[in-house]
Amino acid sequence: MAEIDPWGDVDVGDYDETMAQFGIEPIESVAERLPDDRLVRRGVVFGQRDLDRVLDARDAGEPFAVMTGLMPSGRFHFGHLAVVEQVLTFQEMGAAVTLCAADVESYVTRDVSLSEARERVVEEYLLNYVALGLDLDSTDFYFQSGAGNDHHVRSKLFARHVTENEFAATYGGADPAKMTAAFTQYADVLRPQSPERGGPKPTVVPVGIDQDPHVRMTRDVASRFRDADYVKPASTYHRFLRGLQGGKMSSSDPDSYVALTDDVEDAKRKIDRAKTGGRVSVEEHRRKGADIEEDVVFELLAAHLIADDDELERIREEYESGAMLSGELKSIAKERLAAFLREHRRKREAARPEVEQYVAEHTVAEP
Repeated sequence: MAEIDPWGDVDVGDYDETMAQFGIEPIESVAERLPDDRLVRRGVVFGQRDLDRVLDARDAGEPFAVMTGLMPSGRFHFGHLAVVEQVLTFQEMGAAVTLCAADVESYVTRDVSLSEARERVVEEYLLNYVALGLDLDSTDFYFQSGAGNDHHVRSKLFARHVTENEFAATYGGADPAKMTAAFTQYADVLRPQSPERGGPKPTVVPVGIDQDPHVRMTRDVASRFRDADYVKPASTYHRFLRGLQGGKMSSSDPDSYVALTDDVEDAKRKIDRAKTGGRVSVEEHRRKGADIEEDVVFELLAAHLIADDDELERIREEYESGAMLSGELKSIAKERLAAFLREHRRKREAARPEVEQYVAEHTVAEP
């Protein structure tokens, strides 16, 4: 069986095989109960666990929540957008939103100081979240380092319900730093169900497949912990956006992604250098058409830059037939990307006073 390291690079070769191995259900099984969603229609969001329970609460008018965390160890880029868009969808459905800034985890596993993490949270994450549509006033946002004594006590109590062998089997080892980060994260995922947050309620956690070990372990802890009636958290899963040169998108390689704060001209240059599915010559391309499965520029358009399905299908048909060249596809991507980045920059600056005031009011002194 394959292991998944939530702190390392994960290369999912076969999503279907991974789903079968870890008991993840296809999103199609609940798609009819979800709002019309581009990410679901286009297969970006592909899997779920127990999402029916969350949707049942919504339909019954009962409380439910969506929880996510952000790791302040790099820049916010298009690879992060799938999580934010899902959080916003559940927010619109009526979910209470919990947003955790994982400064403790970045300190113990990524060698990022607490002060540096906090600066990154504001500049690279919160400003982007609010610019994209997050309602901070109805969000429980917190830094792990300032989560409060009750929160951190729970994370220690959870340790009683996980064995060392079980932890090592799930994560590939029992390194103290990773154990600290993991138990803190279990408390984070279950925070919406804490007494001070209204008690047990169905909660969904949108994640990439790399974070599934945390979800599975939190579900086990929730079912074993007898001092509170936790509902096992549900989850959704999205595909990883590939890096611009192919392969993995990595926060440590700026050329592999477009950040939402990239300068427009820099972003265009990244698209110019990106891997496509075009053929080696124009003649061959006209004859065979593009290999669209290899084209990361088309993948970026499909995931985030073209909203209209008919327009996307027209581009796909022209590109696969050879009528559209790779350069023409890149021109479309650069035009859409430039428009997105310019509008997003305007929204970020409009959000800055609100975000800075919110952080000032909700941040405790650094330990």
